[in-house]
Amino acid sequence: MDVRRISFPVGRVDYMALRPCSFEEFLNGMGDDFDIPYIQNVDVSDVIHPRLQQWFREYVLCGGMPAAVVQYAQNRDILSVKSTYESLQTSYCDDVEKYTSSQTLTRVIRAILTHGWKSASEIISFEGFAGTPYRSREMSEAFQTISKAMLLELVYPSSEERLPIMPNLRKHPKLLWLDTGLVNYVSGIQRDVFSVEDIQDVWRGRIAEHIVGQELLCLDNRVSATRAYWHSNRIGSEAEVDFVHPYQGLLVPIEVKSGHNAKLKSLHIFMESAPHNIAVRVWSQPYSIDEVSTPSGKPFKLINIPFYYVGQIEKILNREI
Repeated sequence: MDVRRISFPVGRVDYMALRPCSFEEFLNGMGDDFDIPYIQNVDVSDVIHPRLQQWFREYVLCGGMPAAVVQYAQNRDILSVKSTYESLQTSYCDDVEKYTSSQTLTRVIRAILTHGWKSASEIISFEGFAGTPYRSREMSEAFQTISKAMLLELVYPSSEERLPIMPNLRKHPKLLWLDTGLVNYVSGIQRDVFSVEDIQDVWRGRIAEHIVGQELLCLDNRVSATRAYWHSNRIGSEAEVDFVHPYQGLLVPIEVKSGHNAKLKSLHIFMESAPHNIAVRVWSQPYSIDEVSTPSGKPFKLINIPFYYVGQIEKILNREI
């Protein structure tokens, strides 16, 4: 069947994207409704914090695909979800012919769906992606096709510190996949996620960044919703902030990183030029707020939020701004 020839009623359809389960939805699926009000009210005490961190680690391990959540809730064993992940991965590869117009494009898309998961949260190059022999034009077309199917997003950088976000399509994009649980499974790192106390210690922090991006996307069910990261346009500068989030006319930087405030160099560079004084750090520690100054002396408020609060980021910003 050639889906390009299917008639579609333009202007008579409302579009809404179906995302993987958010952390709150995961908790609900696991039968833990007790903790949800604490999260929604941003009222998690230091006593409850370790339990929610453990729940969030299980969410990262399982991911948010509904079938995977149901299976995990029934067995509380990640090995029992293997068949679900395998079925999803196989069906994605088997469905390629429905969306392609040539055998070459079919092969390139299958190569991405087979090898591309290991490049999650990486800034990628199309030419020879993941060690494949394919050229930039072929790979770009294949990525755009998979992106339209909403299995992944190519997140391009912006060099602006204010709205609107202007992605620089000439730069290399960052690759974010549909679901972190699938990334863990296909990339073979489930054991690593299971065995660590802090998810920021897995895969040089890439899984932590990936799940934060997934939670941010869950805030918006528009098909057109996208994520963005920031990269300095200064010559010779490699400064990069993991995400920038639009909120009430502001572009708020979000870093996924532990450690001392002085080590957040890219965040400081962003805040030097930002027309506001609010920044967010996502980490594994309890909620806190630091009063920080950039090297030039500009003061700003650094809101430190644990991973389980990412879904409440707009509520938190509304309270703190």
